[in-house]
Amino acid sequence: MAKAARTIHSLLFLTVLISPLATLGADGVSRPCPRAPSMTAERACTAVSGTRRMRELCLRTLRAGAGAGAAVPVTRHAAAAVRAALGSYAATVAAATSLLDGGAVPVDDEKAAFGACMVGYGRARMAMARVAADLAAGCDGAADLRAGYTAGLRGMDGCRRGLLGYPASPLYARNLADRNVTLLAALLCSLVPAPLA
Repeated sequence: MAKAARTIHSLLFLTVLISPLATLGADGVSRPCPRAPSMTAERACTAVSGTRRMRELCLRTLRAGAGAGAAVPVTRHAAAAVRAALGSYAATVAAATSLLDGGAVPVDDEKAAFGACMVGYGRARMAMARVAADLAAGCDGAADLRAGYTAGLRGMDGCRRGLLGYPASPLYARNLADRNVTLLAALLCSLVPAPLA
């Protein structure tokens, strides 16, 4: 049972690592969307953040990219947040795999919660990969953004439900942080205009 669980976790880890980050261009979007407004990172973060913490996360995420002080299409800001979410997922799955493989999770019920959590991460990764592809498609992909980021949030919430009984777990705090980055990506995607009918 433990060997099978490790194999499953290793496969999930590889799936998350082989993410669609490469599908995005260097600036995060391969096709321009002329209807997308341009904003500085500061303005975009102010537009989507309802709390100081979310605004700080947004600014940290967007300022990590090149040209963060310039006004760029909001699709680039959304793509940067999606890349950050995917990278964060990969780091969390790696940490969970390390904990499981290292024997740091001794209780079978907690191991099962970790497994269920990793399933949620797999779903979130696939959903956010679709968001990345939709952003890369320019305005034509904007119609599917909401479904993608909503599914990403559901994946994070699926993990969270499994971990409710283990609030001291290091995975619990990581999942909360990953959900916040996913929410940030969703909020920035909401700035992308819907395609014309």
